[in-house]
Amino acid sequence: MINNRLFLVSALCAALGIHAAQGHHAAGAVFTNEEIEIEGVVTEFNFVNPHVNILLSVTDETGAETEWMVTGPAAPPMRRWGWTADTLRPGQLIRFVGKSSRTGAPMLLIESADIQSGRFAELDLADGSIIRRLQEAPDDSQAPDAGTRVTLTLDDGRPNLSGMWLGGLGRTPQPPPPFNAAGAELQAGFDSLNDPAFSECADHGLIRQATSGHPMRIAQYDDRVIFEYEQGAATRIIHLDGREPASAEHSDYGHHVARYEGDALVIETTQLTERLTGVRGNALSDRTTVTETYRRVDTPELGPLLAMTLVANDPGYLTAPWEMTWRKNYAATDYEFIKSDCALPLAPIG
Repeated sequence: MINNRLFLVSALCAALGIHAAQGHHAAGAVFTNEEIEIEGVVTEFNFVNPHVNILLSVTDETGAETEWMVTGPAAPPMRRWGWTADTLRPGQLIRFVGKSSRTGAPMLLIESADIQSGRFAELDLADGSIIRRLQEAPDDSQAPDAGTRVTLTLDDGRPNLSGMWLGGLGRTPQPPPPFNAAGAELQAGFDSLNDPAFSECADHGLIRQATSGHPMRIAQYDDRVIFEYEQGAATRIIHLDGREPASAEHSDYGHHVARYEGDALVIETTQLTERLTGVRGNALSDRTTVTETYRRVDTPELGPLLAMTLVANDPGYLTAPWEMTWRKNYAATDYEFIKSDCALPLAPIG
């Protein structure tokens, strides 16, 4: 087997005018803008959330072997681009191009443009020649289906929000928070390397989970609504009986009061802990209150759609309400959640 290589290609890319698209990780925050290429033998391929990751054994020119982690987007968009749990298997020699870790860890970030363009390749173990390009046929099973029909209301007149709701419409760009001086100062000191979701595989919490663009399932009952999220494998049970909080303690998902208002489900949440709300930081304080509104917004072109508006009020770090939205399309075909198995980042070499 040939020696596997590790070398810089950033100069070549600059000369050719190639610019990598920004990925799920906040731009250049956890990974640099320096592009490198590695070749290694697959030891593990984990087609999971929150990020697909591949472990490679990379041999340098001296014969020394190092374990590398190639990390990519979450599994749902990878599935839309045609990848499955069978796309790679242990023992294959693969060439990847991506961004290097800021910490010097043997990690590589691969991004959507390269994943879909065929820049990655499986190589022959004997002579290093290209066996195939890792460019899969897109899977349109998550795309909106204008021919699907789902009733707008349940038998009792409540809005029909039940079912599997996908991310086939893409992620909605969210506006930045209207920070006050305290919030802006905190945000200025944010470093994605210290994001617990990245560094510790911590739970995302209410705002980060509710605003995720990934698939979710809703089940409606007389006394509760259950939200199941593919991202993070989280479940929220939303009671409709107006119950009082069991204690004054704050938590990652807080205390909610929920009700139906006309064609919408409205959830109001208090007693939230101070925490980051996304990959870009945007921390909110423990004085935050959140209102989520869910309603159907079907269109003839896209079929059944679910819309969510989340408004966060925080007198601690914001000067005004912060509003975020998304729309998700209905799963016209069977859809199974991809499991979550968060991998901690590798340590720097040396």
